[in-house]
Amino acid sequence: MQILVSGLFSTSESYGKSDAMLEIILMLLVAFILGYLLRYFLSGKTKTESPDNCDDLAHKNDLLLNQLDVKKTELNKLQAELNACLKNKDELQLAFASQKKEPAKKDDLKIVEGIGPKIEELLYEAGIYTWVDLSNAKVSFIQSVLDEAGPNYKVHDPESWPFQAKLAVDNKWDELKKWQDEHKGGKF
Repeated sequence: MQILVSGLFSTSESYGKSDAMLEIILMLLVAFILGYLLRYFLSGKTKTESPDNCDDLAHKNDLLLNQLDVKKTELNKLQAELNACLKNKDELQLAFASQKKEPAKKDDLKIVEGIGPKIEELLYEAGIYTWVDLSNAKVSFIQSVLDEAGPNYKVHDPESWPFQAKLAVDNKWDELKKWQDEHKGGKF
């Protein structure tokens, strides 16, 4: 050991290759231990503290998942109430429309692409007599009229009918004709 210590501080080459190798290994070992201790004290946390942190994160995750389930349940309930309300509204509109008196003037609703003579009659029965009535009608209401008429009317898509009727109300016949030429079947 005296050779090793004297070799560390000596400038002469009084020790052999094996002593130098031992000295290098010893210095590397000391450097490794010092580096490990520095990391341990500077990081402030050890790996043994990690499971507590994982437990906290797992607990927070469970709480958030429970809150998410509660919110999903509330959302589903609200969606069901909204759908019931919209259906009820459409049914009330149908009932009100059937009580409406027939006007002296009826517009030709067949100018709207997608509306034929039978659908025109259905719309008249539902209280939609003019292009203004059709342009102000909700698509959901028109769809409910078609649904009430039976399965033969399921192929019809009334989404563009209020738009086309609005063009007729505004006397934009060229735009209406152009739109109908570009949109076969009256679909957007």
